[in-house]
Amino acid sequence: MKNFKYFILFLSLILVFEITNSKDANATCTVTSGVLSETEIKNGCHHTPDSYEIVIFEMYLCTSAPTTPTTSATADLTNCSQIFNNASGATANVSQGASVDLTGTYTRPPDGSYTHGYARMDNTFGITASFEIDGSMDGQASGSGVFCRTVAGSGTHSSTATHNDESVCSSTEVAAGKYTETLTHFDGVGEDWKVQDTASNINGTSASITGILVDSNGHLAATEGEVVKLEGVVAFASAINVSPDTTSLTMSFNLGEGMSLNTAGADKIYIGSGPFQAIMEAN
Repeated sequence: MKNFKYFILFLSLILVFEITNSKDANATCTVTSGVLSETEIKNGCHHTPDSYEIVIFEMYLCTSAPTTPTTSATADLTNCSQIFNNASGATANVSQGASVDLTGTYTRPPDGSYTHGYARMDNTFGITASFEIDGSMDGQASGSGVFCRTVAGSGTHSSTATHNDESVCSSTEVAAGKYTETLTHFDGVGEDWKVQDTASNINGTSASITGILVDSNGHLAATEGEVVKLEGVVAFASAINVSPDTTSLTMSFNLGEGMSLNTAGADKIYIGSGPFQAIMEAN
């Protein structure tokens, strides 16, 4: 069922990139001759990353809203059909305009009208990014200059702390490394722990999404230390209709705002996740 692989990526990207943490970013960064504005970055803006990486375990299509996990029970997916499975997790590395192929078992859903999607995925994801700025800034990890990038490394965003070592800057252009972030909290540092969050009107549509942090049993995590995976349910703006005439589902990605840029004190640059847009069309 190769044609349905593209649909799976639609669901997973909407989930990850609309609910992952990012510092405030107000607008798309202006790019002038390939160069970003230091002023805009300090005010917070979104830009295109080189690539984004997520790990997907299971994907479902649902004919009605599934019941999300509680601290004593897993999600009720009675009205859902599994369309993808990989017990070890399939890695999707997404970049602007590139196709993605997941390794796993694909199953065509029965003909019908599907109003919701459900996903189970890792709560750790990676971002790779590099860019030039019209004024010198400092990297959180090291360096100073107009060329900034992510550095190879890893960190955690929690209710008590976030990473401060994901960026480096220099006077010459250097290849970016992949920074891997683990998410255990949906709000800012110092805020009460948030285990579940909902985003509405995604990309100006009536679609909504709820992200849930779960424990090793697939239950809603009772404490932040129990979080091991991320689950989410999408309410589609329009139902997805699968019929005998459905032969393929095509995908395109808009990664134009997939990275948030801001300052982390003084002139240090913060690089974090931002919203992607994934567009799907049934044929």
